[in-house]
Amino acid sequence: MYKELLGIPKEHVFVRTDMKWDIGKKIDIDTFWYDEKDTAGHIVARYIVKVTKFVYPPKKSLISFNKYTPDSLSLLASGELQH
Repeated sequence: MYKELLGIPKEHVFVRTDMKWDIGKKIDIDTFWYDEKDTAGHIVARYIVKVTKFVYPPKKSLISFNKYTPDSLSLLASGELQH
């Protein structure tokens, strides 16, 4: 799902490397870490995707992302994803 929302090329592999759930009284935040790999298997970017779910009405969710260089040192892009 996130691969398409992030516009990652179909020939690249999008691999989840870690995840964490934070459960609160009003919001839940799911955090996912991903590596984007090219056809040769080299990491071309790393992503952190956060899904914030609001428990009470209007019960909506927001998806945000940060895209980093393969060494995770520089932020390349960030924003919210429309789902």
